[in-house]
Amino acid sequence: MIRIPKSKSARKIPVISGVLGVAMLATACGSSSSSTTTTAPAGAGATTTTSSAPISITIGDTAIGAGYADIYVGIMDGIYKKYGLNVKLAKLNTSSQLVPALVGGSVQIGVGVADDTAAAIMKGIPLKFIGLSEGSYNLEMWGDASIKSVSDLVGKKVALSAPDSESDFGLTALLQKNNIPESSVQRVYTGSIPGMVSALESGSANALLTQPPQGTSTGAKGYVKIADLSNLPFAVGSYTVTAAYAKAHPEVLQRWANAETAILAYLRSNPTATIAAIQADSGITDATLAKYAYNFFLNVWTKTPTVQTSLIQAAFNRAALKAKKTAPADITQYIDNSFAQNAVNAAG
Repeated sequence: MIRIPKSKSARKIPVISGVLGVAMLATACGSSSSSTTTTAPAGAGATTTTSSAPISITIGDTAIGAGYADIYVGIMDGIYKKYGLNVKLAKLNTSSQLVPALVGGSVQIGVGVADDTAAAIMKGIPLKFIGLSEGSYNLEMWGDASIKSVSDLVGKKVALSAPDSESDFGLTALLQKNNIPESSVQRVYTGSIPGMVSALESGSANALLTQPPQGTSTGAKGYVKIADLSNLPFAVGSYTVTAAYAKAHPEVLQRWANAETAILAYLRSNPTATIAAIQADSGITDATLAKYAYNFFLNVWTKTPTVQTSLIQAAFNRAALKAKKTAPADITQYIDNSFAQNAVNAAG
């Protein structure tokens, strides 16, 4: 059983909530730079790496939890600013809001499940994958003590966030891995992580599937860990922009890639700062749970932001299956690894 000790509240950073509806495509990026000089990563602790004025952008993410701690670290510890960016964070309510936010221009860079981007591209929306921070499912399953293994899920109810969410795809992948028919497990969509926890604790679901530390917190109430999905490949931390934005603002995206490369290294070498970021993002003040989440995500976070083509291909395949279409023959046209690769090469 996990005991929850008292701890200090996590640091807070300004967050923009919600998203506007689809509007005309916006390609402006906040404040402009007085110079186009952008240098490569010199480590997260380096001094300012660009001589031009900071450029203001908004990054939107699609879930509350530890997975997108890279954005919080980048803001809280000043790494984005060291690479010439003034970043605001927009917390989108669901992954389905990511594409409208990008197209409407309320965010310039979005991060979320690659399947949503792939589905939008197949509908004719011009988007580009520019980075990847998480290359596997960042999910755990917790449930009542009667469930000893995944096979015991047959005939049970599992709480998930929403249809076509990471948790929805994750349950499918988990059942397929264990040769369990999908129809033998009932899905309970709650709309949010707190909803999943409530469903489990109220008895309307026998288990939940979500990222730590929220799901992990149920251990203090007698629930047990059933499965860990971090060994199953999945592009959950896929960074996306519109094709028009990528063409119009290559300097911004190079600065972002330089910063993200430094941040991914920083996550591993600075556990204390990263745990504080996890607490800020998830709202979990218990340092024990935040540390647990940190150790879990060390197996999930990528070491560089380079996009893995195989993961994006899998996302297109799932999106095509759902839409009853054929996936594009060449999905590399929707991936722009140039910014990430420049940053990785420069970092050595």
